[in-house]
Amino acid sequence: MRKLIVAGVFGAAVMGVALAQVEASATVFFLDVDPARYAGPAGQRLAVRVDDQPRHIAISDQDEICVQLQRSSPDGVINARVRALRPEPHEAVVVKVAGPGISPGTFRSTPWGMLLRVVPTATESADLVKPVGTVDAPVCSL
Repeated sequence: MRKLIVAGVFGAAVMGVALAQVEASATVFFLDVDPARYAGPAGQRLAVRVDDQPRHIAISDQDEICVQLQRSSPDGVINARVRALRPEPHEAVVVKVAGPGISPGTFRSTPWGMLLRVVPTATESADLVKPVGTVDAPVCSL
């Protein structure tokens, strides 16, 4: 009887951990990506899942990136890992886009000038722009 109870408790604990991981990985944020080139293409709003695999995204006919959002610490810091693939390839960088010390909706810049921001879902502008989903985008490497 004791072994049965211990096995049941262990099974419940494993199931709880698995469900917590699914719930944590299901967090989706809107990420605005702007190439920031004069007379260049407009930016794009992406629906990106936190801690998902890096995804290959075409922002426009000219611009392609590999992007991933990661929660880096328990205090709520969200980092965007991004690498430019086209038109001019750049190495991957980590840009802090949300967390303490960053006002919601503030654009942050990569070393090559691409602008990134996490858009608060409670803003009016979040409803006006239809985001591009990244769940079906091909996986890439950073």
